Amino acid sequence: MSAGLDRRRHGSVLEVVLDRAERRNALSRALLTEIRQVFAHLPEDVRAVVLTSSDRVFCAGADFADLTGTSADLDYDRDLEDACSAIRSSAVPVVAVVDGACVGAGVELATSCDVRIAGPKAWFRVPAVELGLLYNPASIRRIHAVLPRTTITRLLVLAERFDADDALRSELVTHTADGDPREQGLTLAERLSGLPRDALAATHSLLHHLDEGRYDDVEWQGTRIRLMDSPDRNAAVAAASERHGTPAS
Repeated sequence: MSAGLDRRRHGSVLEVVLDRAERRNALSRALLTEIRQVFAHLPEDVRAVVLTSSDRVFCAGADFADLTGTSADLDYDRDLEDACSAIRSSAVPVVAVVDGACVGAGVELATSCDVRIAGPKAWFRVPAVELGLLYNPASIRRIHAVLPRTTITRLLVLAERFDADDALRSELVTHTADGDPREQGLTLAERLSGLPRDALAATHSLLHHLDEGRYDDVEWQGTRIRLMDSPDRNAAVAAASERHGTPAS
């Protein structure tokens, strides 16, 4: 039985839906474990994932039923980190669609995704300091690598609320929706699913390694050369040459 996660297939795109409306999609430890398992064991034929929600709230944050207000909550931190790490380590791109409140741990979940689309009702806030909490330093370090310092100060020190437009300006999200945010997310994922998988996976992985301060030039140059000699690369260049009227060599 699911802890509050629904899965819907759209061809080669998997939609993963936060589905705990009775708890405003709060992230319980059981739900975090299920998220980790889904992203760690994606079917081979899935080429992109869209993370959405079934409620007017994207995610109310941590489920307080699983918190103690003591250092025992480090166990919750580990479960959240494991779920977010599984998203970041996914071999396929992940698109988050937020249209409603996205609070606390929900912000960390969303920012672990490669693309974040905010609908007109989306807003973001991390009230950790109001709860007497230093947010997980490992999480802050990761966020610090990918978001502007001013945004992090507003998010974590001032505990400000960002609406969709402010979130876009502040780089919390990558897109705002022109129409239905879920449909926009699925359309984008469908386009991504048609790109050469190995090249996309390698680019995705390299960016996350750089976010973490890890880079091995020999390894990545070797990966690049391998992909240059791959059948996918050869076919893509041949198709592009044909479109432009130039025979491939």
